[in-house]
Amino acid sequence: MRCAQPGDIICIAGALGDATSPCTEECVYLAQCEHVHMMAVLYDGIDPAIKRIMKHGGVSAEIQLEKIPFGDRLMQQYDSQLSKLYHLALHEGDVHELLAIVHYKHFADFNVEYQKRFGTPLHAIGHIVEGDPTRVNYTENAFGAMPIDIPLEHFC
Repeated sequence: MRCAQPGDIICIAGALGDATSPCTEECVYLAQCEHVHMMAVLYDGIDPAIKRIMKHGGVSAEIQLEKIPFGDRLMQQYDSQLSKLYHLALHEGDVHELLAIVHYKHFADFNVEYQKRFGTPLHAIGHIVEGDPTRVNYTENAFGAMPIDIPLEHFC
């Protein structure tokens, strides 16, 4: 795998909370694909995972919170309370999904192939940008709104 590059798509395989553990077959497939620049298992949330990827590549990231896919179990468990769901997705490790950084020119075709193979799509939640590799720009509905209960230091 290579480093994440500006323009790359940040995506999540499946919906958060649907898997009970990361699937080995999907991990191997993503790791071997030439269009996947980096990947991570979300064992401690999106924020630490994306920051490790950013540090490795010397890049920054923009993530649209409303695009984070939540499974039915989590939606019911948290009664669709977005602030709690966002906190879980960004900072906790019991979501057991994969995060992949895919080359933007190949994302659409690769996503179709991935969905045919595994029965679930790669959900695009943001993209890699040039900038401070220690700061992620989180937005909600493209307005930069800060959800309640997410620590302020995670917003630019």
